Amino acid sequence: MAAMITLLAMIVAMTPLAIDMYLPAMPTIATDFNTPLADVQRSLTTFLIGFAAGQLVHGPLSDGLGRRPVMLGGLALFVVASAAAAIATTVESFMIWRVVQAFGGAAGSVVINAIITDKFDGPAAIKVRSAILSVMLVAPLLAPSVGSFLLHLGDWHAIYWVLAVYGTVALAWSWRAFGDLAPGVGGTNLLALFRRYKVVLTEPKGWLWFIGMAFHASTMFAFIAGSPYLYMEYFGASPQLYGILFAANVVVMATCAFFNGRLAGRAQARVVLRRAQTVQLMALISLVALVASGLGQLLTIVPLMALAIGVNSFVFPNATQQVMELFRTNAGTASALLGASQFGMGALASGLVTLGNDHGPLPMVVLMATTCTLAFSLVGLACRQK
Repeated sequence: MAAMITLLAMIVAMTPLAIDMYLPAMPTIATDFNTPLADVQRSLTTFLIGFAAGQLVHGPLSDGLGRRPVMLGGLALFVVASAAAAIATTVESFMIWRVVQAFGGAAGSVVINAIITDKFDGPAAIKVRSAILSVMLVAPLLAPSVGSFLLHLGDWHAIYWVLAVYGTVALAWSWRAFGDLAPGVGGTNLLALFRRYKVVLTEPKGWLWFIGMAFHASTMFAFIAGSPYLYMEYFGASPQLYGILFAANVVVMATCAFFNGRLAGRAQARVVLRRAQTVQLMALISLVALVASGLGQLLTIVPLMALAIGVNSFVFPNATQQVMELFRTNAGTASALLGASQFGMGALASGLVTLGNDHGPLPMVVLMATTCTLAFSLVGLACRQK
């Protein structure tokens, strides 16, 4: 079981690695391509779009073809795209390969969500999701620091070669380990894919969850996209210090993931979810008040931001389990819609946050507080459903 959880976490961690490792290198990449920082920041937006699109394709395919071939194909595509991004010579080609990289990485993420639904129920599934989250959070904890180290050791190209090697290891391990996954149920043509989406989309109980969790994801991605400007450009932190400041969020997330696993089966999932949402909303409202009053400094912003981002480890596992229990017979398709809506909205938020560059931290924290408020309201309505 431990080996399986580690492998699943390794595959899920590919996406935060691909996102977080290059964050400290954004200014360097912009200089290398002779383009504004905002252009490189938008490569995060295009990555999230590619990831969302990939999930929409891979989810129903995994229901039709089976989990194993879809996962292995996606991992192989991730490896090829990572290597191609490493040798990109223009910002346009770099962004294209980032989209392809995201499209391939989406397969592992959406299939793993379905695998957990196939094999586990209720509190057991929440425990597995929390355990995977705890393990995989080592990746974003280390990723900015590793990116800074590789940047210091060589240049930003090394970051993408490391991602290609990482993907190769995950692909080889998955080839050996995943031999007994759920087979497909047939029907991989376009009409069959639309039928699966129709089944999921016509379930009214799912809509509040899908949209509410999409706003939750946009809160997190607004921070991810805006943090290089906030910490390095606005406050003048070095890439090395940025890695440490970013790691504070992941430390809190890992701690919350551990306690969420312990609470599974002892406390109602929806109660834990709502209390975590309340803490997040209060932290972001406090951030807006501090920044608007001119008191927003690193010493006040970093702890509150870490708390707001960290409690997502209570939110996402419990909310995901609520959604997946509605769609056991179409778990891959439901997982695709859940993930695509989150990353699609995250792409929009990460694009919007770059518009606030040169205006200080207030636009970013206002955007985060707004999306968090919408998420809080929608998920609250969803929790009232039987």
